[in-house]
Amino acid sequence: MTATADYVSIDDLVNKGEEKYRYLIENTNDIIYSINEEGVVLYISPQIKRYGIDPEEMVNNYFENYIHPEDREKEVADFKKGMREKKAFSTTFRLLDSEGNVHWVENYPHFQSDKEGNSPGIIGVIRDVTRYKIAEDELKKYRNRLEELVELRTSELEKANEQLKKDILERKRAEETLKQKEKHISRLFDVAPIGMGVTCDRKILDSNEEASHILGYLKEEIIGKDTRMFYPSDECYRIVGEEMEAVIREKRTRTTETRFRHKDGRIINISMKLALLDKEDPSRGIIYTLQDITEKNNYEKEIKEKEAKIRSVFLATPIGIGVVWDRAFRDVNDNMCELVGYSREEIVGVNSRFLYPDEEEYYRVGNILKGLVENKEPIQAQGKWIRKDGKKIDVAFTFALIDPKNPPSGITFTVEDITEKLLADEKICNLTQFQQTVIENADIWLDVLNKDAEVVIWNNAAEKISGYAREEIIGSTKIWDLLYPDEKYRNEVFAEAKAILEQGKRVAGLETTITRKDGEERIISWNSRNLVNENREVIGAIAIGNDITQRKEAEKVQRTYFHFLQELLDAIPLPVFYKNKDGMYLGCNKAFEDFIGIKREELVGRTVFELAPEDLAQQYYEKDNELFENGEIQVYESWTESITDGSRRRVMFNKSLFTDLNGEKAGLVGAIFDVTEIKETEEMLRKYAKQLENSNEFKGIFTDILSHDLLNHATVIDGYTHLLLIGEDDENKLQKLDRIDNTNQKLIEVIECVAAFAKLESTDEIDFEPVDITKILNDCRSHFEYQAAQKEMEIVLETKGRYDALVNPMIEEVFANLISNAVKYGPENENIKIDVKDQDEYWKVTVTDSGKGIADEDKSMIFDRFKRAVGDCKIKGSGLGLAIVRRIVDIHGGEVGVEDNPDGAGSVFWVTLKKA
Repeated sequence: MTATADYVSIDDLVNKGEEKYRYLIENTNDIIYSINEEGVVLYISPQIKRYGIDPEEMVNNYFENYIHPEDREKEVADFKKGMREKKAFSTTFRLLDSEGNVHWVENYPHFQSDKEGNSPGIIGVIRDVTRYKIAEDELKKYRNRLEELVELRTSELEKANEQLKKDILERKRAEETLKQKEKHISRLFDVAPIGMGVTCDRKILDSNEEASHILGYLKEEIIGKDTRMFYPSDECYRIVGEEMEAVIREKRTRTTETRFRHKDGRIINISMKLALLDKEDPSRGIIYTLQDITEKNNYEKEIKEKEAKIRSVFLATPIGIGVVWDRAFRDVNDNMCELVGYSREEIVGVNSRFLYPDEEEYYRVGNILKGLVENKEPIQAQGKWIRKDGKKIDVAFTFALIDPKNPPSGITFTVEDITEKLLADEKICNLTQFQQTVIENADIWLDVLNKDAEVVIWNNAAEKISGYAREEIIGSTKIWDLLYPDEKYRNEVFAEAKAILEQGKRVAGLETTITRKDGEERIISWNSRNLVNENREVIGAIAIGNDITQRKEAEKVQRTYFHFLQELLDAIPLPVFYKNKDGMYLGCNKAFEDFIGIKREELVGRTVFELAPEDLAQQYYEKDNELFENGEIQVYESWTESITDGSRRRVMFNKSLFTDLNGEKAGLVGAIFDVTEIKETEEMLRKYAKQLENSNEFKGIFTDILSHDLLNHATVIDGYTHLLLIGEDDENKLQKLDRIDNTNQKLIEVIECVAAFAKLESTDEIDFEPVDITKILNDCRSHFEYQAAQKEMEIVLETKGRYDALVNPMIEEVFANLISNAVKYGPENENIKIDVKDQDEYWKVTVTDSGKGIADEDKSMIFDRFKRAVGDCKIKGSGLGLAIVRRIVDIHGGEVGVEDNPDGAGSVFWVTLKKA
């Protein structure tokens, strides 16, 4: 940009449509910003979102608020200096993200000025140099260390030179010293705490005491012997031989692991390091070291077994468990996958945002996790997730740090779908007549025993429910004495635990009563199974406990409530019954007992085939099966027969299904309506309908007479009247002929409207087809352009594009009537507006005029037959036009109405039509 060029800000580049600059600014890795001379942010590019900062929130805020406090003063001073000197400069400072984390950035500000030399501020580029800064610090440390090493090595070299001079002068002494060193090395060889030896051609030439000790032999027992004697198999001997050949061939040290046979017959694991005794002369043999790694291997095996045990607990736990780091999943178990409907591959490594229904819920749980990191104590919470199938579920979380001393190591969590539990609680709350509060969901107790019935895992819920901390429990069996102080009862419970550990028994819903640390008794429902390793060996057992103490109390209340429901059923005057899904009666009310003639005690457990005649029983059975298949409310007519006197009554059955707590079909409930008298009344109504049908035939004949005979005579009168008007000059006679003509025209209009309305009232089936209503509206507008021009009006069609609707050609009558009324009742020199608006599944057609409008009290009745607005008494008309409009719109399944013109005087008539 030249010195004379106009000043162009970032906002100018981005907001005035220059796409190439917008693309450049928003797609570079660097952050572009603009601040005014006071340091207030005018613009900042979207890349700032990488630091959790909303660009819109930064605008109009001081830029220094986002700089590390230790760098803020210097950065502000540099900014002011740059503004004074009016030239580009660069700085490096630490930027704080939304979570307070530090990021090193380089700032390249450029002073701006307009044509007058005034400064609107600075435009600049911020580049994240955190990695370079870290690398620079590391390089600086490395350089300092290198200088120390160079200085050290230089000093050592100077000392070595001095020593070399001394060595030259004292060569003979050095030779003596060398001999002594050889003896010393030989001594070190003998007393070294690691097995050492020399072999040539697979024969042992030398061996130290430690090597002999490892193998269990005396030194003299192995010198000169072939090494084959130590290998338990030819395969081991061959593999080590190949390693030795590689050492000779490659002239470098090699390490291998093998197995040796100890003198006492034991097989031990050995780590060997092999090297040439003399690289210049491989024939001198190979020196080797031996290390017994049997215990090390056993320890590693034990570690793997423990890891496998923990992993099996992780996978077998019957609730969702997972590990997250930085809000991304690192591991999940099968129950977690089943809960959300995703496979493990779809979850692991992915940020958890995809499971939350919205950003608000995601960040709400994120704030909970921040509290976990700060307090380092496990946290329980509830939230909402969305399954893969789109179903929204309520979930309960328990979050805990993997390592409270090192929060960045990650978070482990358990998750449980509590959707049905919450729904069940809500149903109980709605149904119950008592003021009982919803029982809180019990925490999940999880513990793991080893094969000796000792507790190895004791989670927070177990601590909370039992009152005993894990430090008091883990590593011992004393929990049995603590939870079950009664010896006899303890032995019964412990027998179940032994059956799980020793016989592989699985337990579901086993209820026991524990005694908490504070002496309180709680009822726990247990689900338990044994745990096995990869070799199918039992390594322990896992148990999940639910505190059902409150549920037990609720069941007692529920039994009381069921008694109340039975009393309520008995108070219903209609016969009511209910059955299970096998067709057996579960109960009924008092009205059913009286209607059928059987007591409830005699009814329960029996089927219709035991109570009703075969023909009725078979019908009842088939209808019940149909209800279970379809699941919809069932209403049908049938008969019942009294068990007492055998009399039959005509009845209406109304039946529907009921479900269990899991939402599964559990049975049906039905009500019986005695319609015997109603059927007699229906017979009377059928006779009346026949009479009414005959009356409708007379109505049709009347309509034909009205629309043909009377209309023909009125048309003849119209023709003769016009002939007389043409040939008459007498003014008095012309006035009388005009009155005759007007009266006859009104008569023709009434006859046509009555005939049209009668035709619509008798319409049964009408065909509809997709039609662009814009064309119909345009045709109607053309029909009334002449009348509108007479009043200096303009009919404006404001539609654009196609508006396909399902209509019958009669719909043109609706538009014509509304436009005609707008022309008739509208004032001169005013426009009539026609528009079509999108209203979900319908098109809304509006006709707006600027007339006197319609009073609110008249709007509800102007679409009725022969009804007109009170203020329009001077306007001629039959009062049937809008009634015909409403009838045609009703046939089309739409609606019609009138509103005040929002832009001034007049009205807005509207109709809705279904889209094609």
